[in-house]
Amino acid sequence: MIEIEEEQLQRLVAEVISRLTARLGAHGRRGTLLAVFTGATVGFQEAVQLVRNLILDGFRIQVALSPAAERLYGQVLRDQLAGFPHLEAVPESGWLLALKKADAVVVPLLSVNSLSKLALLIADNLPSNVLLHALFTGKAVVAATNGVDPHGSGRAEMGFDREASGLRAALLQRLQAVVGYGCRLADISEVRGVVDSVVAGNADAPKTHGESQPPRVPEAWTSESRLVTAADIRRAHHLGQGVRLARHARITPLARELAARYGVVFLEHESF
Repeated sequence: MIEIEEEQLQRLVAEVISRLTARLGAHGRRGTLLAVFTGATVGFQEAVQLVRNLILDGFRIQVALSPAAERLYGQVLRDQLAGFPHLEAVPESGWLLALKKADAVVVPLLSVNSLSKLALLIADNLPSNVLLHALFTGKAVVAATNGVDPHGSGRAEMGFDREASGLRAALLQRLQAVVGYGCRLADISEVRGVVDSVVAGNADAPKTHGESQPPRVPEAWTSESRLVTAADIRRAHHLGQGVRLARHARITPLARELAARYGVVFLEHESF
């Protein structure tokens, strides 16, 4: 019987994964996504699977980790992504160049700390620098809210659903603030679809400027994304507003279910 050392086995598994993923669509030609891990832990395995799926969708992934994320699960993340192609780490000194080359920024795990820093325009580490400058330069930022949404099941599972009303209100205010800055928030199960919508929107965006915009409707929160998610419905519910849909927008089944539950109405783009 031939004995194989653990390191040799890991290399073998990585090589098998690399060859299989190439056949499953991991060609890296759809563009580059900068994936920022902030140190949140709610939904970690789902976050790993999200990165894998985005690679299989044809994206190149550059990964940036906060110091907390590196300490908590940096090596575990690298081990679980071993063998997947078109994947590289963003060096501390090269984040700005990586950001310039990225088509969008994805936050698989948004922490309360990073949410608060972004809401207050603080950039004192790698993830907060990437996120804030992405918004400054008009890059799309898509973030999973499982670790910060007071209404999310993930926080309840961790026992984080007993916060005082003032603390909950502060979280909602910060979420609303970053939405105002241009962030697209979604449940982690819906981030993949939002990324597809964002990248497709970038590709289809007109090259000319100055097109007239539909008038703003005060009682309706406007969704600029082509995919309306459950997070959008929760946000509209918190604001006491309806949702005005972008042209050709799609609504996820969970978003429709929550809209019916909360009484959030959809307003078609053509009606304005």
